[in-house]
Formats: sequence, structure tokens, C-alpha cells
Amino acid sequence: MDGTIDLASLSTPAVRNATAPPHNAKVQRSPARSELAMAILDLAHAGTELAAVQEPATRLVAVITEAARMEAEVAALRAGDEARLGAWLAGSGADLRPEPGPATTAAEKRLAALSADAMAARAALPAAERSFQHCAERVREAQRRRDTALCGAAIEAASDFAQLYRASLTTALEHEAVLHGLREELLVRGNRPDAGPGALEAAARIGALIAQTKRDAAVCRHPEPGRRLLAALTSDCDAAL
Repeated sequence: MDGTIDLASLSTPAVRNATAPPHNAKVQRSPARSELAMAILDLAHAGTELAAVQEPATRLVAVITEAARMEAEVAALRAGDEARLGAWLAGSGADLRPEPGPATTAAEKRLAALSADAMAARAALPAAERSFQHCAERVREAQRRRDTALCGAAIEAASDFAQLYRASLTTALEHEAVLHGLREELLVRGNRPDAGPGALEAAARIGALIAQTKRDAAVCRHPEPGRRLLAALTSDCDAAL
């Protein structure tokens, strides 16, 4: 083959793992998940077709490559034979005239048998390459559709996860609201004409406590669950964050 397309570059884990989503009549998928399921299935079919057309082209290339290797081997053996004959001709000629070596003869027979096959393989290779190119383009297009659908499913997974986030955030804000309520009540009392001496100070310290608690609870960004989700969605349309 001409090397313009390499099956290995197309057979990424995403393609190799692009199997049909498990069928379950009870599962009601959203439009985004259904679109991804179809895209995964299309990519799996395209990958199967690509592998099928790769095999004949690979066999043809193997025949041509072997013939070329034998041609080089025969040329090297003949060069050695010619060198020995030249040395004999330049010499006294007292010894017997050197004949081609048995390795040369065997290699020539092998090359003669391969030559017709290599000629036929070269004639058939362009059609095999065209089939491969056609299927390779189908795989690339299926990958593009799968990747586009994957983004829609990722948005939906994020939306589902955001429900948990909202619940947790609401609980945290409710707790914060209690502390703010206490601080505000102390401010009100501290600003009365008959205020006690410690109300304003207590309000200030509670405000500082709220700020410090927020700082202490800070966490680093966590990209790994997102990476796992995107990797899983290449073959599982129902993957969750």
C-alpha cells in the first residue's frame, strides 16, 4: 500500500472499543444518549468493514514485499557469483570455472515463482487500496459523528451530576445562612442603645469564621472523573459522571 493511510492510526482504542450498545427494551434513553448509541454502532460497523478490506490489501502488499526482498537477495547472490567469476578470469584459469552457487540457484527459482504472483498483486493492489481508502474515510466520518454525539451526552451527564451538586450546595448554603443569621442578630443587638459590650465583637468574629471556613473548604479542580467519563462514552452511551 502507498502508506497514505495506516490502519493502526485509525484503530485507536476508541475504534477498537466501539461496540454496539447493549440492547435493553426497558431503557428509555434521552435524544442525546440515543444519538450517541447510534453513532457508536455506526463506528463499530465501519471499523469492522475497514478491518475486512485491510486483510486483502495486506496480503497483496506481503506478496509484493517478498518479491522485492527476493529480487534484492538474488542480486546480492549474483554479485557474489560474478565477483568469483571475475577473479577466476583474472587469474591463471587453472582451477575449474566457478559456477553459480546453490544459494543463487535456489533464490532464482523462488523469485521466478514469486514474480508472476507479484505482478498480479501489483495489478490488484490499486483496487484494494481504493476500497481501503473508502472504508477508512467512513471510519473517520463515523468517528466525527461519534465525537459530536459524545459532547451532547457529556453535557447531559454534567446536568445529571449538577443535581447532586445543587443538593450539596443548597445544604452548605443553608448552613451558611444559619451562621449569617446569627451574625446579623448580633449586629442588631450590638447597635442598640443598651447593647452589651460583646455583641459587635462576636458578630465580627463569626463573620471571620464564615470566611475562614470557606477558605478551609477550598479544593483543587478534579479532572480525572471527567477524563473517565469521556473515555467511557466512546463505547458506553449510558456512562455517568
